[in-house]
Amino acid sequence: MANTQTGAVGRLLREMVAAGRDTKDAGPRSGAALRVVKQARPARSVAGKVAAAGGVDDETAALLVELTARHLGADTGRWRGLHDALAGYNGNLPELLAAPPVPPMSDDTLRPPAPRSVHRTLGLLLEHAEPQHAAAALAALPERVTTELLAGGALPGHALLTAVVGHGDTRTRAALARHPRLDTRILARLAAVGDAQVAATVYRNPRTTQSLRRTIVERLDTVPLDDALRTELTAPGGQVPRTWLTPLLGSGDPRLVAPALRCGVRQVAQQYALLRIWERTGPDVVHALLDDPAVAPWLSRSVVDTVTAALAYPDDDGLRRLRRQGEPYEDPARLPALLATTRGTSTPRHLLSEPYAHDLDALAAAHTATPFMPRACEELARHEAASDAQRQAFRLSVLNEPWPAGGRRAGNTTAPTVRLAEEELDERAAVWAEGMAAAGSSTRWS
Repeated sequence: MANTQTGAVGRLLREMVAAGRDTKDAGPRSGAALRVVKQARPARSVAGKVAAAGGVDDETAALLVELTARHLGADTGRWRGLHDALAGYNGNLPELLAAPPVPPMSDDTLRPPAPRSVHRTLGLLLEHAEPQHAAAALAALPERVTTELLAGGALPGHALLTAVVGHGDTRTRAALARHPRLDTRILARLAAVGDAQVAATVYRNPRTTQSLRRTIVERLDTVPLDDALRTELTAPGGQVPRTWLTPLLGSGDPRLVAPALRCGVRQVAQQYALLRIWERTGPDVVHALLDDPAVAPWLSRSVVDTVTAALAYPDDDGLRRLRRQGEPYEDPARLPALLATTRGTSTPRHLLSEPYAHDLDALAAAHTATPFMPRACEELARHEAASDAQRQAFRLSVLNEPWPAGGRRAGNTTAPTVRLAEEELDERAAVWAEGMAAAGSSTRWS
């Protein structure tokens, strides 16, 4: 049985290595994409045919850059005219771009929806335009184009991401922030532009981490929370996810803290939430919240007693007393120490949902010394502040979970080749190997 499993795992890993090599070796077929751009008819089919030819090579990219710069540039009217013309034009792309410009249709003009091939070919050209020009063109194009190119489907390319994040307007940045597969680093850059509507869209994105939502909340004094999002979060009986509410604990805004407390949090988090309200708005607001019948049932009696006792002191003395008695959320060493010693499955979820300082270097070092539980690593592996190497280290522990070392469920950062050489295979090893193969791990961890 062990030999059979060893052979199965070995075959899986060999296939994985071969697949990794094949992927690396695969690329654009020589000259094929260039011929497509020059000759393909109709022009709207160019993007699809370039993809089928293996993608854009250096020569094709240079031609696309030259075509967009010469014929389109920063002229938003030309971009809109190209959008309107692509659907019905049967010639090739260079001919269309060189033709006299077509006046763009009025926004009030009724028109049939353009084929998706039109949007994809526009996207290919936008990828090879100057970032400022691409951003201006997207802002001028119909909303369904920006939605198609930015908010769903395949992820936009690096150039388009750079254009929108760095130079986009509210509409295009919000469209990009809706993309369900956008990396959290891009979401963080979008949240940092200082636009409340964009930040609200980032907040709602399912891929947004708890830490990034807390960052958005922490900027309330400089970037006020979008009114529509605030209404969603504070609506009585609202159905927003818990992951939208717990980031509000440290906001210091009583209207936002109240729904966060009602979703059920640890006592130390309750006390911290009340401390932040005191720091931001004063003791009278804390008194009012303790007496609020919508909040009081969710507060621990020991927390109420501790905060009430602190309120009996003069303002500064009471605050100092409450800080001394509370959890040191601001200490960057605290969360790594807790995650290194936590062995349950629910505790990491609570710890990562609370307002601890996240020092990724400290977290990665602690994880290397004493591997965190996979549940914590799953969240940290997509952290917006984590480097590629840190993400990879956290991800390895997640990938190792299906095959527990010694049958014990715990964090594990052992490389696949080491595990295969040193550990006894069991019935779970084949499942583990399939997961490693799907993640393409053999070429990254040897």
